Amino acid sequence: MTRMPRVVIGLTATASLLWLLAGVVRTQSPQTGAVSDRQLGLRKTTLADDPLPPVATYAEAAPGEGGKLPRAYDGAPPLIPHTIDGFGTITADDNTCLLCHQNGATDPGDPPQVPRSHLVDLRHAPDTVREAVAGARWVCTSCHVPQTDARPLVGSRFRN
Repeated sequence: MTRMPRVVIGLTATASLLWLLAGVVRTQSPQTGAVSDRQLGLRKTTLADDPLPPVATYAEAAPGEGGKLPRAYDGAPPLIPHTIDGFGTITADDNTCLLCHQNGATDPGDPPQVPRSHLVDLRHAPDTVREAVAGARWVCTSCHVPQTDARPLVGSRFRN
């Protein structure tokens, strides 16, 4: 007698269970309290019935001309106070942001520089500060987003 591999036994058991459950679902009718697909979920209307959110406009200031908005909370990444249209796609080899934000400028009117935390590879060398941005930190727009006049779509009582 040959032994069936555990995977085959598991798949057979799963298929049998699904077959049984399908039979139970098929036999339920509206009289037995079955729930229609329109009653599932939190949304009780279709997506088409919901109004579109208002269109937000992004800051159109050129680099160096935009006013900074306060951060949402302590430790939040700062918002980008200028347009990023035309800057091109950010890649590890071509990052337009770093042309201004990683040049060592220290005067108060200069653009803010990449913080020390962005120069440390936390996985491979957590005690070494590099000259260049470390790890995946070169994808600036994964944390930093352009400022906008968008209003919150839902209310929040969060206070910093």
